[in-house]
Amino acid sequence: MCQRVIANTPKFLMFDLQKLKETEHLIFGVDYILIRPKTSGCTLHLANTHYQLHVGQLVLLAPFNPFRLSLEKHKDPTDCDVLHFRLTALGQTFVDSIQFDMIKQMLEKSSYGTLFEGEEIHEITQILDKMENTLEFGQVLNLLGLLEELSKLKPTRYLADYRFEVNNIKRTEDRVHVVLEYISEHLSESLSVTKVAEQLYMADSTFSRFFHANLGVTFRQYVIEQRVKQAARYLVLTDWTIAHIGSEVGFSSLSNFNAKFKQLLRTTPREYRINHIDMRKDISNSRALEGQIQSQLTR
Repeated sequence: MCQRVIANTPKFLMFDLQKLKETEHLIFGVDYILIRPKTSGCTLHLANTHYQLHVGQLVLLAPFNPFRLSLEKHKDPTDCDVLHFRLTALGQTFVDSIQFDMIKQMLEKSSYGTLFEGEEIHEITQILDKMENTLEFGQVLNLLGLLEELSKLKPTRYLADYRFEVNNIKRTEDRVHVVLEYISEHLSESLSVTKVAEQLYMADSTFSRFFHANLGVTFRQYVIEQRVKQAARYLVLTDWTIAHIGSEVGFSSLSNFNAKFKQLLRTTPREYRINHIDMRKDISNSRALEGQIQSQLTR
C-alpha cells in the first residue's frame, strides 16, 4: 500500500483522506466528514457538546456541522482518519438517481451527527484501509462502496439533539464574499492559502477545494489575476513607477511582476501604460477601464 498523503490540491474534489489535526475553533466545513478513531484520546466537540471517541466507532457529519477535534495531553500519539468528501463532484443527476437514494437519505440524517459502532462497521473500515489520495478511478469506487455499506447500517445514535439547518447556498455565498473581500483588501501583502483559509476556519486542503469549486480557478491563479488587474488600473490612473506599482499590488520582485503581467495581458507593464495613456482623459469612473482589462484577461 502506498503511503498516505494529504491532498492539498483542488484536484481532489471528490474526497480527501487526512490524519487528525487538532483545531482550536469550531469548523463549519463544506464537506461531509467521516471520522474513524484508531486509538483513544480523541474528543469530538459538536456545537455545545463533546464526545470521547473510541476505537470501533465511526462518526458522520454533514456539511456545516460546527465541530472541532481535540487530543488528550500526556497520551501516546493519537491516530485517527478523517475522510472529507462531497457530492457535487459526483454530479446532481447521479446524486438524484434512484440507485443513490439510500445513501442520500443516510447523508441527510448526518445533520444530526451520526454515530456508528460495533462489528457492523468492520467492512467499512476495510474499505477505508484501501483508500488513498490518488487520482485512480478505483478510489472513486472505494468511496461509493463505503457509502453503500454505511447506508445499510442502523446508526447507534445521533449525537446532536437537533438538526443543524443551514441554507447552504446562502452560507457559501457569504463565505465566498468574505474570501474575496479579504483578498481585495490585502493584495499588497503576502497572501497564502493558510492565511486566507484561517478567515473561514478551514483546513488548507478543504479551503483549496472550496475555492476552486466556487470560483473555477485555483487560489493562486485568482490572486495573480487580481494583482495584475489592479496593476493595470494603477498604470493608467497614476504616475507611479512600474516598480512601485508591482510592489503595491503584492509582487515580490519587478521581474516576477513583469512576467505575470505579460503572461496574462500579453504585453509588458511599460507597453500597457504607453498604449493606454489616453484613457486618463475625462475618466469620471473606472467602468471603461475595468471593461478593457477584463476583456484582455479573458481573450
